[in-house]
Amino acid sequence: MHLPDGLMHPALAALGWLVALAGLWMTHRRLRKKLDDRELPLMGLLAAGLFVAQMLNFPVGGGTSGHLLGAALATFLLGPLRAVVVMAVVLGVQGLFFGDGGVTAFGLNLLNMGLVGIGMAWLALKWLPLRIEARVFVAGWLAVFTGALLCALELGVSHWLSGGDYGIAFRIALPAMLGWHALIGIGEGAISAAAVAYISQAAPDMLPPHAQREVAS
Repeated sequence: MHLPDGLMHPALAALGWLVALAGLWMTHRRLRKKLDDRELPLMGLLAAGLFVAQMLNFPVGGGTSGHLLGAALATFLLGPLRAVVVMAVVLGVQGLFFGDGGVTAFGLNLLNMGLVGIGMAWLALKWLPLRIEARVFVAGWLAVFTGALLCALELGVSHWLSGGDYGIAFRIALPAMLGWHALIGIGEGAISAAAVAYISQAAPDMLPPHAQREVAS
């Protein structure tokens, strides 16, 4: 799902940076007085896990690739603001040191996988009247599929704006990204739900307060 450097139209890449910077600024402004030092070890642990999961890329056709995301699990355990920080760190390290996503495409990648993916996961976790594991499963699927949809649309818009010099045509990007990521989302949801079920049994203190109350009831 990572967008690489050189594939996106420069105007769209610049717009992605502006949106991402605005999102990070708002996140910092809301989080700076709420972040507890005791939360940092868990944030670091999740960042390391997400980094490894996202580095396992595999081609899905049309010049695109797929991978696990981890947005739902991070959102569930940390909340949306802290999850955005974790995702930004992961994507930044991948782009700067491993060439996975790149620098110019960082804004769009953070928008797709961080701001929107985490936002969709948070909405599912907050409003769906389901058990914990079921909510996490749906949140994982939504985060992956929505991020893939945005990625495909951005590829198509870049191709259209540039007359074919950038991006990938809609007719190729949309089916390649959405078809495969609908399946990847199932795996993401299942892994996330299994992780939450395991943590609920083995280390319930790691769960957020609302989840601890649900487990205890």
